[in-house]
Amino acid sequence: MELNGKEYQLIANYLAGECTDQERRRVEQWIDQSQENKRQFQKLRRIWQLSGKAVSSEDMEWNIDKEWNRLGRQINKQKDSSISKDSDEKRYWSFRSSSIHSGTQKFIRIAAVFLVAGLFGVLSYQSWHPSDQKQQEQVLRQISTDNGQRANLTLADGTEVMLNADSELKLPTKFASDVREVHLDGEAYFKVSENKDKPFLVYSNESTVRVLGTAFSVRAYPEDQQVQVVVEEGRVSFGHKKESEDQKAILNRNELGTFDLSTSTVATRTVEDIELYMSWRNGYLKFEKNRLNDVAKALERRYDVEVFFEDPALKELQLTAYLKSRSLRNVLDVITTSLEIQYQLDENKVTFIK
Repeated sequence: MELNGKEYQLIANYLAGECTDQERRRVEQWIDQSQENKRQFQKLRRIWQLSGKAVSSEDMEWNIDKEWNRLGRQINKQKDSSISKDSDEKRYWSFRSSSIHSGTQKFIRIAAVFLVAGLFGVLSYQSWHPSDQKQQEQVLRQISTDNGQRANLTLADGTEVMLNADSELKLPTKFASDVREVHLDGEAYFKVSENKDKPFLVYSNESTVRVLGTAFSVRAYPEDQQVQVVVEEGRVSFGHKKESEDQKAILNRNELGTFDLSTSTVATRTVEDIELYMSWRNGYLKFEKNRLNDVAKALERRYDVEVFFEDPALKELQLTAYLKSRSLRNVLDVITTSLEIQYQLDENKVTFIK
């Protein structure tokens, strides 16, 4: 089992005792595969135990900055030897997670596993291979969100990132001296700190966004057939990752660029309503003649539900609506009234009906 964001989630569920029998066997088989896996699991279990004391379930807004520092101090006491790092590495990024629904202690502990997993990968490598400094710096840290969750990050260079639900951001333990590079699967909003000598690059699927300092949003979910970039401030360069800069499209404020994955081409246009692409940052959903099937995917990410259709023809209905309510039932009432259909809501399952 290769550890990624979803695998860390699985391990967190295992530690919480919430796995199915099949998931439990999968984790235990991975543990038994090697001594390295056993060591990694023991460290994750220790993180889980330590983080259980970090936050009470009464907290409605999570301050993981504070708890991360506290957790870090506890973890440092567990290490056999100290590892020196410069001040930039120590404060490489701060992380603040926000739930779309009310906060729970379990997510804090899962977040701690996600946060520290990347750190322990670096620390373990430093302990076992102290002489291989160059390879050590290539290790990527990984931040993941599940459905119903968003995350706010501030990088060491001052860049602010908001990660949408069901998304994953990978970034190096330390930026290179001449460039700042991150990798995105999903959707994120970036407000990049200006540095003319150190461009900021976002890699998504086969595309690259290059900026010097600006604010923009990137959408690149695996099931999408295109990568979308919308610029709120400044301008960006956008195109195939293998193209030279003079071959890429330049997007200015209030412009949308779409990179077609099948043709590797970029189309651009001006957008009159940027909230159609940015409203998710405030927990809202805004649609203009969107297929109900696409709306359903947004609902699944926003409210952590599963959406079904009694009749496949319903997927093609088009919705224009601004859904600002935090109540799923209120949102479903608006959608079904607008489209003159009905719905059934059973726990976390929504079914649209003629």
